[in-house]
Amino acid sequence: MTDVPLPATIDAAAPPLGKREATKAANREEIRAAAIEAFSELGFGATTVRDIVRRTSLASGTFYNYFADKDAILAEFVGEHVAEADRRMTEARQAATTPREAVELGAAAYFGLLMERQDLLAMFRRNAGTIRAYAAGDVMTHVVASFREDLDRLLADVGGADLDTELLASGVMGAGMDIAMRFAERGGEDPAVALGVLRALLVDGILGRAER
Repeated sequence: MTDVPLPATIDAAAPPLGKREATKAANREEIRAAAIEAFSELGFGATTVRDIVRRTSLASGTFYNYFADKDAILAEFVGEHVAEADRRMTEARQAATTPREAVELGAAAYFGLLMERQDLLAMFRRNAGTIRAYAAGDVMTHVVASFREDLDRLLADVGGADLDTELLASGVMGAGMDIAMRFAERGGEDPAVALGVLRALLVDGILGRAER
């Protein structure tokens, strides 16, 4: 399995692309869009590079100018998605004053992201087990570490500093990911339902006890 790459930082002040660079960027995005479609329709395991290329206007060999194989594309999707989720959840948690609020605000930000990208939601729905495996690498470790920092800060304010926040952050994120992937498998129903389950399981349970 290809390691999930950390997405490169985009320079908002970068100069406009030249014609050749613009063509390359367009080709790359066409391949990515075709891959999402193929993974959603056929499933990642059954999809071949040929299945992806058939959904583009490009010659078959063009694929390998941009990606080594289909695993590299899925790894890129997962890396980008998890990094964006981390950014949004971290930003949302800044308004939290308790660990429970941190979980609720972060989870709401993540489910909002899922609902924004219906194309990715469809791909996740078809490939939830595979997505879990790809998200279990370095990028997810960073997400857990980011959440742990917030827990350390917030639990110190409520007298819960003796808790093992590394295990707590890992457990919360693990449960949250499982709920999110099941949510995707069920077709992205009302996110309030998933948030309600997350709240009952983690917020009222584990973190509610920690705050008491």
